[in-house]
Amino acid sequence: MQKTIIYPRPATWIGWGLILLFGGALAGYLGEVYTDLDYYLFAENGPVEGSQTIVLGIAAAIFAARGWRSKGPVAFLCIAVVYVLLHAMVRETPRCDSPFYPGGICLTGTAKQALWVIFTVVLAILLLLRRADFLDALKPRWSFVFWPLGVAFIILLFGELAEHYNQEGIEETLEMLAYCYTLACSIWIYRHT
Repeated sequence: MQKTIIYPRPATWIGWGLILLFGGALAGYLGEVYTDLDYYLFAENGPVEGSQTIVLGIAAAIFAARGWRSKGPVAFLCIAVVYVLLHAMVRETPRCDSPFYPGGICLTGTAKQALWVIFTVVLAILLLLRRADFLDALKPRWSFVFWPLGVAFIILLFGELAEHYNQEGIEETLEMLAYCYTLACSIWIYRHT
């Protein structure tokens, strides 16, 4: 007997993704152009940047808890998502020797590389232990449960596009909202899979 799988509702998740994308772009633009707080809000280790790492950490912890609690393809996919989120956390943590680093929490370039190696080794071991679930994890029946992460990725792409046009407020706001969206997805997957 196969388990019944509940999938995230497209209208709800895509609707919220669009609201976050357009609302975040507007809020980031207004925050950067029409306030004197833009340097404070969007600075490295500032309220927006610093919060991104925290939100990513919470989402990674929830996905890890779901992966730990479950067996089969959901656990396999959760491990892979945790790996990506941990890398994003390290990426969002400022480098101590960066010219944009104003103080606070930071990692050296060597520490960042060491963490990426550690994450990769741990991921490889965990996925090796769950290798029997690999083919099932590729089946749409299971992988489509994680489709809202694609919406978060699209929001991040728009943030990168904003960075290309030197719109730091939009970039940082969209990144933060994409990570909050990922956190919401982690909670949904934890509760419904």
